[in-house]
Amino acid sequence: MRRFSAPSVTALCVRSICGAAPVMYFPPVPFASVSKEEQVKRNTKIAIEMIRRSKGEAPASYTRKHTATIDQLEKEIEALLGGAQKMRKATTDDQPMDKLTLMERCLRHALWSYHKDEGKYDFDEIAKWVVYTPEDEVKLAQLKRQVEAKSKLAAYRAKRAEKGLPDAPTPQTNWEEEYRSVTDRELVNEKRIRYDTLAVNTMERDEAQIEAVLEQYRKPVQEKRLDDLVDLLERFKPVLAREAIMQRLTIKHLEGQLGVWRYMDWCPEVRDRAELEVDISGFQWWSPLEERRLLPVRLRSVNEVREIMAQTQSSKAAEASTHSPQTSQSAGDGDRERLLKEVLALQARIHQRDDAPAEEKKATH
Repeated sequence: MRRFSAPSVTALCVRSICGAAPVMYFPPVPFASVSKEEQVKRNTKIAIEMIRRSKGEAPASYTRKHTATIDQLEKEIEALLGGAQKMRKATTDDQPMDKLTLMERCLRHALWSYHKDEGKYDFDEIAKWVVYTPEDEVKLAQLKRQVEAKSKLAAYRAKRAEKGLPDAPTPQTNWEEEYRSVTDRELVNEKRIRYDTLAVNTMERDEAQIEAVLEQYRKPVQEKRLDDLVDLLERFKPVLAREAIMQRLTIKHLEGQLGVWRYMDWCPEVRDRAELEVDISGFQWWSPLEERRLLPVRLRSVNEVREIMAQTQSSKAAEASTHSPQTSQSAGDGDRERLLKEVLALQARIHQRDDAPAEEKKATH
């Protein structure tokens, strides 16, 4: 029998891993020795800190000059402007506004700006009286999405509360299928731990405390808006009353139910003009000069107001960027952002136009 020397015999050793390493899953527990009340306080503190950092210092308190409430002002505006639409002829946005249209737009703009910040949303009215520029349309679309998301989240939490499930917005996942579909269990395990951590720890906050902080920012601005609305209404009341009376008298006069002399008693401008036009010598020199003087005197159209609002918003944005250089952008970024706003505004208009026939069909049904 032949003998082999030890150096001539070598053993081949191979290390290999077969399959996946079993990763153990340990259900997460709430934050160490922290009760639910402490978690709610912690979440509330984080939310309040975020509000103060984003909004800055709270404005100083405002002392009201008038005692009228928003409900009283709204009733008064409706009483003054309720039938104004019937007395006006249909005009486009390119035609100059008349006095009633201008006063109604000013009052409705102030009213719905107040309601919007108070959380009372009628998006059709807001789009009609408050939205002017593409940037306003983008903000309105964002507000719509926020309101819809809040309502859906509230309904979702109420539904889960009825079933006794946690209120955290976590998806329902079949973890057995997730484990079978992957080779590395560690990825699924990490995702499961994060979802279960959200479900175990509460997401609740003290909404009353957060609302009180938001009220510190909102109350002075809203109270000043109320006083401005009262002043605006008092300034418009005589003109509104006169315009309403004159339009009714004009309708009666055109229908033949009011004599010309009675009509002139209510309208001194017509009487003075008629007396001057009766005088032949006066008509020769007075009429051309008066027409030339009054021809450029007119109110703006809605489209002109939109252009002015766009210029005002762009100037305010430029001023804000100069005061805070960190937020300033290059010219290309500004053009790109402006183009994006116009595209989003155009999409919002298209969606409104597409939704209008469907809403009319629902109304007819």
